[in-house]
Amino acid sequence: MKVHVLVLCFVIVAVLSGSIIVPQRAVSAPAILYKDSVQRTALFSTDDVERIKQFFLANTALPEQPKDSNWHPGFRHKCINTVRAGLDYLIFGESSIPDSLYSRNSVLNGLQDNDITALAKRLRDNHYVRSYDTVRFLSLRKDEWVPITKADPVSRGLPPMALEKSLWNTLLRRVGKERGFSIFLLSVCDGYHAALLTLDHRNPAEIKAYWADQTHRHPLRYFVNNKLEEVPGKYGWEVMQANGPATHAVGMARGLDEYMLLANRQFWCDCGRPNQKPDDCCSGNCFPFIQIWRIQKFVSY
Repeated sequence: MKVHVLVLCFVIVAVLSGSIIVPQRAVSAPAILYKDSVQRTALFSTDDVERIKQFFLANTALPEQPKDSNWHPGFRHKCINTVRAGLDYLIFGESSIPDSLYSRNSVLNGLQDNDITALAKRLRDNHYVRSYDTVRFLSLRKDEWVPITKADPVSRGLPPMALEKSLWNTLLRRVGKERGFSIFLLSVCDGYHAALLTLDHRNPAEIKAYWADQTHRHPLRYFVNNKLEEVPGKYGWEVMQANGPATHAVGMARGLDEYMLLANRQFWCDCGRPNQKPDDCCSGNCFPFIQIWRIQKFVSY
């Protein structure tokens, strides 16, 4: 009995002195329940793609803007505003831009001089794009291939003659092993032209890209059962493949890389100077390189 009393006294003293820690009963904190959790995704649905496709087709069906410095409702938007409206439909599901120059979503407004780089920066700052990729061009100088760079006063004046790397392969590297639709913001010839590029990589054996802008250079073309179809009189949504002709050919989809070389060579010479002759290229103003940004959106789950 005395031994038990001595042991009990020892335990009480030890606890009070802190040399023995008595475990307490665990008390669970109340769980915090969030109504929605939000994450970012760079994959889009068939409905997302169809929504922007219908906008581009409707926009190109409108007459061109009058040849003055003002914007007029009821006419076709120019490239940067067409892209802004397309992104509005893609990310937010609707847009006020077709009837206005301004979006209800501030991330698509506030641009200086309709600069696509400024648009990309606003999208990046708001987490709708991440990093970008650049595709530059090569030219021949003294029978040697040289990269065209702004830092080189000689090469920057040379005409683009080949892509330094494949835009198609750059897109494939960006999507990796993911399967679905990915959409890219595209700057052509140093922002001279802007477009959206939709990559259909649901099936790795049948990858296709769709070029979308406001011009009539891109007729509505798509594949049905591996057969190329074209709808006369509709423009703004053209299917392209990894390889193919640079210009339109009956029954053949254009190659994306081939078309990009053709477009950059044309834009490089087409800067719209007063009294410019057809063969008088204003090199340096429309500098030949491509930039792409992969679009992502926020989703709740």
